Amino acid sequence: MNILNCEEILESITDPVVIISKEGKILFENQEAKNFASLSGVQSLEALLKDVLKSRYISEGFNIKGMYRRFKDKDLEIDGYIYRDSIIVVIRDITRYIKLEEDLKKEGKIQIFSKLLAELFHDLKGPISGIKAAAQYFKENPSEIEMIDDIINDIGRIERFLKEVTSLTRPLNLVLRNENIHKIIDKTVIRYETIYPTVKIKRLYDPSLPDIPIDEDYFLRVLENLIQNSVDAINSEGEIIIETGISDDMIYSPRRDKIYIRIKDSGKGVPEDIIDKIFLPFFSTKEGGTGVGLSNAFNIVKSHGGILRYIGNSTFEILLPIR
Repeated sequence: MNILNCEEILESITDPVVIISKEGKILFENQEAKNFASLSGVQSLEALLKDVLKSRYISEGFNIKGMYRRFKDKDLEIDGYIYRDSIIVVIRDITRYIKLEEDLKKEGKIQIFSKLLAELFHDLKGPISGIKAAAQYFKENPSEIEMIDDIINDIGRIERFLKEVTSLTRPLNLVLRNENIHKIIDKTVIRYETIYPTVKIKRLYDPSLPDIPIDEDYFLRVLENLIQNSVDAINSEGEIIIETGISDDMIYSPRRDKIYIRIKDSGKGVPEDIIDKIFLPFFSTKEGGTGVGLSNAFNIVKSHGGILRYIGNSTFEILLPIR
């Protein structure tokens, strides 16, 4: 049955549906698609259709589902289905769903903030109690001058902790320069190879990667945090693989305009039940951990216009824009 004879069915669909040839010629558009073109402009619709045609998945004969596009003031999700010599394109406006998700997040902020405050006070309780005890002892034994060192050390712990916490919320003042990402990775790797000789760090670099705009000092912190987490996960003995390349992620890099850095270790990976919590401030599975390292790393990568995520199989992935 010729798909163009199914107009009545396609017209009943409440999302814009367009059928195009593999050369980009519009063969059919339902009323919703015409309304979309009328409101947004014919050229805007054509631009979206070109994005579908340029997709690597379509060119290789695969369907695409859930391709995200931010279009003017709307959030769109686009599917493309290959049918014989044509492509059926469905465009969904998901703006209201994203807004609903944001509203739900806002409603939960008070609960999250209350929990974070409780965690903050709990983490500060240790060094404050130490200062109080040391000060009381020194008051009663003024000749024990070494107690001053204990007080200074505990104050230093508080200062470092508060510095990490405040960095979670304040905007970062990035100094971006075009840098070779491999040279930045090498700086971190060389240091960790020296400190942990029983850890083998394997580097799989894509030599074709261009220089990218990055703040080297901030990004070194990200790498140090992720590599240290990997070292801890394998108890300072095992293998870490760092791989780079051009991302072809259908959602986050459909135009292949981001690079990826993947850090994989030979440990057991992140348990399924905590994957959605690992980037939350003050969440830590380490004894004595502050739980701000991954949150800070996430914030730094996000400030670069990138994404930090756990993709399974003991692997963290960083996506960074090429320009």
